Amino acid sequence: MTGSSFVVRAAARDEAAACIELWTAAVAARDGVPRSAAVWDRARSKFAAARVALVVASSPSSAALAGSVPAGSAPAGSAPASPAPAGSVSAASALAGFALVTEPGTGLPGDPDDAAYLSLLAVDPRAQGHGLGRSLLQRAVAEAGAAGYARTLLHALDDNAPALRLYRGAGFEPVGEPFPHALSGRPTRAWVADGARTAPATRVRAGATAARPPHSATGPTSPGAPRAGTAGASGS
Repeated sequence: MTGSSFVVRAAARDEAAACIELWTAAVAARDGVPRSAAVWDRARSKFAAARVALVVASSPSSAALAGSVPAGSAPAGSAPASPAPAGSVSAASALAGFALVTEPGTGLPGDPDDAAYLSLLAVDPRAQGHGLGRSLLQRAVAEAGAAGYARTLLHALDDNAPALRLYRGAGFEPVGEPFPHALSGRPTRAWVADGARTAPATRVRAGATAARPPHSATGPTSPGAPRAGTAGASGS
């Protein structure tokens, strides 16, 4: 996975399930724990929310295959009935990362009501260190802007320094007071970006250094101790 370039693109209609699998695997790798059905269920519920955009990172060959998905494929919000067994090979292996954006009001009650919600952002641990997190973040904000949302919102843990550097570099700024994370209780804050200030990136070549952050671009913001450089799962 680390020996080729990656294309950041709109997801195909049948790739939501693969994103959920990637998220579940990335969280397990980030936290050093077995795959969790609870994590899978939480991700599935986020994919069930009204969607603004779903962007993925994949190899050029996978992108070409995704472009030929037949019209009868499962809808973009569909998900498998249960998590894939640990160790199984799923379609997630073809994806290097993804970012999910849902409509305003799908985050927390106190969120700005005019901002699209960047609900989940994940990068396969094998593909980290190549700027994919930044590229996915920029493309997600650009897609939200193209859909008519001038601002994009995300939630981030206050102690996740690598992720906060990524978000600030992409034009996000903290808003409001910290609040306890719903599951971990760790201080969390809303961050908002103006879509007009971010430019989308469409291709990142593995090994490139220009867009490489100083640590893991998508360190954890959901429950679990931060592990800079080892995980790519971000979302509240």
